[in-house]
Amino acid sequence: MSLLQLSSGQVWTIPEVYRETVGAGLAKCYSDSAAIQEYFQNEVILLRQPRRRERLSGISLTDALVIMLAGELRTAWLLVNDHALLRRAEEQGVPARFTAEYVKQLYEKRAISRRRLESLFHAFLESRRYSEEFLNALLLQ
Repeated sequence: MSLLQLSSGQVWTIPEVYRETVGAGLAKCYSDSAAIQEYFQNEVILLRQPRRRERLSGISLTDALVIMLAGELRTAWLLVNDHALLRRAEEQGVPARFTAEYVKQLYEKRAISRRRLESLFHAFLESRRYSEEFLNALLLQ
């Protein structure tokens, strides 16, 4: 999450994301939930409810609401970790990018070191968030 602090703009999400990551996470004793809560408390991540509340097929209501908010705020881009969410965002006219792409951009801007890039990509592989092929292709772009 500290990577969000390197963003040049504001970081917004919806209250449902807070409840899922912090509320439910603390209740289940997830180790990163307290750290995430600090980002909300320190206003690194800001909360806002979208005006529109509609479902989009193929994704959860929470993901649909995130897309609605991003569209209303005309965000530079929406940070995502799954292909279905990326596709639905783009269908709604909301630019989206994968977390791995954001990490690569931070490296290219020299906001993070090569060592940090490699560490994060290794963590992505370990968590099975992205395939080795995807990350290698991204590095070759």
